[in-house]
Amino acid sequence: MRPELESGVALRIVVVGVPRSGTTLVQSLLAAHTTVTSFTESHFFSRHFTLLPLLSTPILTKSPVTRLREFLAENDEPATEAALWLEANVATITRLPFQTRPVARTLLQVLDELTERRGKSSWIEKTPRHLRYVPFLQTISPRTRFVHVIRNGLDVVASLREASQSWERPYDLEACARRWNRDVRFSLGRVNAPTDHFVFYEELTSEPEATLEQLLGALGLDWEPDILERYGRTADSLVTQKEAWKQGVGRSIRPSGASQKSLSAEQRDQVARSLRGDLYDEIFESTRRTSGDP
Repeated sequence: MRPELESGVALRIVVVGVPRSGTTLVQSLLAAHTTVTSFTESHFFSRHFTLLPLLSTPILTKSPVTRLREFLAENDEPATEAALWLEANVATITRLPFQTRPVARTLLQVLDELTERRGKSSWIEKTPRHLRYVPFLQTISPRTRFVHVIRNGLDVVASLREASQSWERPYDLEACARRWNRDVRFSLGRVNAPTDHFVFYEELTSEPEATLEQLLGALGLDWEPDILERYGRTADSLVTQKEAWKQGVGRSIRPSGASQKSLSAEQRDQVARSLRGDLYDEIFESTRRTSGDP
């Protein structure tokens, strides 16, 4: 397999979280930094690497070449050297599980090469389902940093159910609540990892400048005040025409109150009984203890 090459990329950042938690907003804000670039959701790992309960690492079960072609087209980019190598060597491999790590590293190299082509020093990849692949990505790329976006469960459930109505498999309220419980519990298990950082949607929308400045500092990026003016234009390039539920993410930063708008009082009570609201409190308090904040 192709060996990993050295690149000039200083920082790899992966944004994860429950869908509809504000991951696109955080991605857009970070990508508006002058040294950073980003892309449409890649789905590289969630669609092609399978998580098996008895293994500590996922395995490659499907060639990513077709999705890689789509991804490059979405981002108006010709193939990179790493992409051409995958095209020539991976599409016909039948024993894909044995190529798990080399292919994963090469997919990250594609992003490195796109970043260098754009004259940037850091990149952001944002696919919410990559949350479960964080330990694997940390293993194959120790310099990668992970940003978890956490949002109030009731609002996530309301927004996720509404957005999913245009998906192939719409979610009902119970499925949305289970998804929030499961994913936030997973993020909670990463609180003490030095590579992981946490952003709370409610703080970001109520105090965007202070919250963003703190996150940039944690990632080793300088504060740029005009990010809050530029991010809207950046957001437009990160959303595909098929992702209607993301339209308007760059218009303004404000609390959405999704549950009040789209759920009845009875539905809110139903969801509240299913949600593990204590998980939000625990992850919030744990991140404060870890950071040393009161």
